[in-house]
Amino acid sequence: MRILPVGFLFLVTAVCFNNCVGTSDLAAEINQRKFSLSIFSYSVTDFQVHAYYEPGAEPYVGSLGLLGGDIWDITEQSYIALFQNHPGRTVTVPRTLGDMTALSAQNTSNWSPKALVQLGTSIAAPWIQGNQIHLSVIFLNGYYQGNPNVLGVQISGNPFAFVFKDAIQGVGGTSTDQHYAEQAVTVHELGHVVGLVNLGVPLARPHQDSGHPGHSNNSACVMYWSVESAQNILASVAHFIGTGRKDLFGPEALQDGRSFHP
Repeated sequence: MRILPVGFLFLVTAVCFNNCVGTSDLAAEINQRKFSLSIFSYSVTDFQVHAYYEPGAEPYVGSLGLLGGDIWDITEQSYIALFQNHPGRTVTVPRTLGDMTALSAQNTSNWSPKALVQLGTSIAAPWIQGNQIHLSVIFLNGYYQGNPNVLGVQISGNPFAFVFKDAIQGVGGTSTDQHYAEQAVTVHELGHVVGLVNLGVPLARPHQDSGHPGHSNNSACVMYWSVESAQNILASVAHFIGTGRKDLFGPEALQDGRSFHP
């Protein structure tokens, strides 16, 4: 879910499970497009993902079991595929809890957009350092505005995203389903940060879902709207697992990223 800040008010946009407020904030849009321009620049040599978590919201790490490989291969391979036409760039992701940053307990069960921005701003790595891009994903207990159906959010114009562990664990399924669900949400929300599906990265060809702006109309793509929904994500997860996919972007989103050379 992508959230647009409006002054001191924060209104939902881009993805709507039921109703949507259509509004925008110029400063957030400018920042969002600035991120995209910088992230896809040829000068970038390393795209780094940082993870933060509070006690009880530890991200899944370790083996993918029968599917082979490491859980965080999914995020790594997705972004390696996205940047395929940006030579000389490495993608770095955390793989163990030791690679991640533990936070103190936040003692919050109902997260507001304002509280999320305050937390992200206070802890996230600086988003650009020389030729390196640093994006952050923050794993939290509780729910976004008390809604157990929202698996993750990104506040537009900020280089960090959030995954809600209680919502992830509420989707059910097997342990492999849970691992894929959490990684799919991570890839999806970071996709909003980098500006995919017309949020800073231009469309190489039409594929934006008119009912869910900022999302692909390809249900086999991780940028499809239902990946953020606890009620719907298992269908996407079943497709990813059934095809053995670790790079989760669909061909349309990949073409957008590979064609964007600002």
